[in-house]
Amino acid sequence: MTNSDEAISQIRKIRHTISQENEHNPQKLVNYYIELQKQYSHLLQYNQQTELLKSATQKGNEA
Repeated sequence: MTNSDEAISQIRKIRHTISQENEHNPQKLVNYYIELQKQYSHLLQYNQQTELLKSATQKGNEA
């Protein structure tokens, strides 16, 4: 097994564990990742396209 195969295997195990912790429920999983994004937003880098999409989404929700 190569290093990249091992890395992919570890990522899959972690993703499965996270899914299991959220009862393999897609909505709970999405909410989990949204909360992580909020918690670590200072570590994420956004580009201009992301900001435009965010703005468009907020305008759509206001309508």
